[in-house]
Amino acid sequence: MKKTQGFFQSDLDETKTEDFVIFCRNGRKNVLVRKRKMPLEDLLLSMLIRKGLSLTMELRGYMNETHPGMNISKPGYLKQRMKLNPEALNYLYHFHNRQFYADTDPETAPFTYNGYLVFSADGSSINIPTTPENLEIYGTPCVSQTRKQAQLGLGCIYDVLNHVIVESDIGPYKFNEGKTAERQADRLRETIGSTYKYMLLMDRGYPSSPMFMRFIDKGIYFVARLNSAIYKAEQEAMKSDDEDVEIVLTRGRRRAKHVGTDNKDIMNSRDSFKLRLVRVWLDKDHYEILATNLPREEFPAECFKEIYHLRWSIETSYETLKCKLQLENFTGTKTVLIEQDIYSSIYVYNLAENMAREAEIEQAKKLNTEYKHPMRINRNVCIGILKNDLIHAIMEPDKEEKDRLFHKLYDDISSCIVPVRPGRHYDRTTWKTKNKYPNNCKRGY
Repeated sequence: MKKTQGFFQSDLDETKTEDFVIFCRNGRKNVLVRKRKMPLEDLLLSMLIRKGLSLTMELRGYMNETHPGMNISKPGYLKQRMKLNPEALNYLYHFHNRQFYADTDPETAPFTYNGYLVFSADGSSINIPTTPENLEIYGTPCVSQTRKQAQLGLGCIYDVLNHVIVESDIGPYKFNEGKTAERQADRLRETIGSTYKYMLLMDRGYPSSPMFMRFIDKGIYFVARLNSAIYKAEQEAMKSDDEDVEIVLTRGRRRAKHVGTDNKDIMNSRDSFKLRLVRVWLDKDHYEILATNLPREEFPAECFKEIYHLRWSIETSYETLKCKLQLENFTGTKTVLIEQDIYSSIYVYNLAENMAREAEIEQAKKLNTEYKHPMRINRNVCIGILKNDLIHAIMEPDKEEKDRLFHKLYDDISSCIVPVRPGRHYDRTTWKTKNKYPNNCKRGY
């Protein structure tokens, strides 16, 4: 049995436990009790394999695959979905992740950089159905004179080496990314356990003195890109590319933005704190300043350009969620349905990445030596195969046949590879293509 297959089977087993069912009911004793056409197991599976079609076609396809001869109405299905606690899907992908990080097999254990897991924090706006309820709960970035578009904010912590979404929070479109990242960082140990050390990469929208001090106090390692305005005097006073700098908490720094907030106490708790500032040269004329508390003996200045570059993969993860997994193609307009769809998409994303990673590990020698360029699994095709074929393996009652179907999934995924060309760069274009169906943006399902 493949590792990810075993994780997935454990996930399915977990959904049948009494504790999980109680969690799905969200404190309501009389829901999800009777055996209906669409019990809890079918509700969960229908969300994992949904393809973004009309709900009639989604239900028709699912019932034909799982319960031939039966059908369920759209109102009946949505009524069942409204009873399901969306946090159950959040719990399920965290359960899957805990199994992944508990793997101690040297061949398949999580990848690290110099012994550290590398996480990145970032947020993204998600377009959702525009209804009065969603506008009130999540808000809109549009001004009053324009047509409103409801949006929510999705903040994630992402494992950039293993391509796993480890933490996620849903909230109003305008949310404090720094506070969200702090809350998520406090929860990381629940998922990754106590074995690994880790670092958190952050873009220039995150840095603040209260955040840095809290991370230092808690022993959380970080690498944050600074903009030119924060610690301006300290940046300009740097005499070398790697210095330990004393950040003095002046009256102005204490007062600015922190009076009357929960940052007031920590800003008044000390007169200064130390940061390590590293200047990273992009070319001979341009550089960025990174703030970190990583130990110099383990991480010399030369490695920070490579480390911070790893952060980019969280941007591509959002692209995968929105484009390849059609995150913004929701089942319905209600808040419960929207959150269920988001968490189920994150679960499928992690499952697909785990399977692709396992396939790449098994074929590492072939993918890295037998082609002109290093090769990797095509993620778009991988997701498409899962969406189309996973249900057959799940529904197969015979254990040997189930294993055969899962191995066929791996074989099909492994055969779809694309080249990796490091250093390839394209100029950013500000215009949009007029081609409605561009050849490089085909859907996998």
